[in-house]
Amino acid sequence: MQFNTYTSAGAHIAAALVNDPSADERALAGMLAGYEVHEPVPAQAQVLALREWAGRLRAVFDAPAEADQATLVDGLLRASDCRPNLVSHDGLPFHLHYAPVATDLVARVRALTAAGLAHVIAEGGGHRIRCCQRTGCGRVFVDTSRSGGRCFCSVRCANQVNVARHRARRRQDQQA
Repeated sequence: MQFNTYTSAGAHIAAALVNDPSADERALAGMLAGYEVHEPVPAQAQVLALREWAGRLRAVFDAPAEADQATLVDGLLRASDCRPNLVSHDGLPFHLHYAPVATDLVARVRALTAAGLAHVIAEGGGHRIRCCQRTGCGRVFVDTSRSGGRCFCSVRCANQVNVARHRARRRQDQQA
């Protein structure tokens, strides 16, 4: 699966919002600026609105099947009033904007995250929208690996699980 930086940014922003639902204005502004969101600094009311949106996004990552994800994302697209438009600005080639730049930050982030998740699913990558498999972690991620086989949100979680399995096997071998 090919991950286009612009179209997958929304899916990555969705994961970031879910992973840090209590982020303050500064943290949200930094994260959104990192994805080149226009005027990324939220007001307190916008922070609260994005926290609520993060709860709705979480359901997509928790969904058991791609069909369930698609149904949820379709609802998010409608709720966000996502309206793709081809635009060219600042010397960039034509690309999609999912809400007008002049729209409020919350509306733009909602449309961008809904569209980003929709792009991943539409490209056959719903299985890449995941929750970490380490018990107790709870973080979500978009698997951008070549094989699409990541099970953990980070190397740290993968190492913890693998070390625990190794130690369990050693204990079992010692008892035998």
